[in-house]
Amino acid sequence: MALPSRSCYRDTGAAWVLAQNGEVPPNAVPAGYEANGQITYVARFVTTGGQLAPGKLFPPYRQAYSSYNGIEHSSYIYQVLTHPNQQELKWVPSNGNNLPTGALQAGGDYKSPLYIGRAPFQGGICCGKFEPTHNCVYLPWGGREHCVQNNFEVLCLTRICE
Repeated sequence: MALPSRSCYRDTGAAWVLAQNGEVPPNAVPAGYEANGQITYVARFVTTGGQLAPGKLFPPYRQAYSSYNGIEHSSYIYQVLTHPNQQELKWVPSNGNNLPTGALQAGGDYKSPLYIGRAPFQGGICCGKFEPTHNCVYLPWGGREHCVQNNFEVLCLTRICE
């Protein structure tokens, strides 16, 4: 499945691959890590609220995690972001509602687009959704949705169209 929205993403090599039950497709994009050092990957799925929400895949638990409306959601069926040349991706420091150039739109709902964000959290680097209109990255963790407004990063393409 191709990335949504901006047409300039079409030829970047980035793609969403359908997976389930902890599967990690080839060229999966690392999202961060848990406190125990276990790597997580960029993933997304439709939450029970109907939002296509980016988050993290945690393979040992065989699920992807994101958040919506204050609650952590999980799914055994999800899409994983892949890219054959990951040097074309970069985590760019941000804060508040600052949307860096080249930010990858990874989902959304009828209200606003969502981007891929991550931040230090609970001894690791947790991946979630960046919602610029809310001035924060929402992280799924411990059954809840946690808002981080400063010291986060947004996943961006280093090669974008003119």
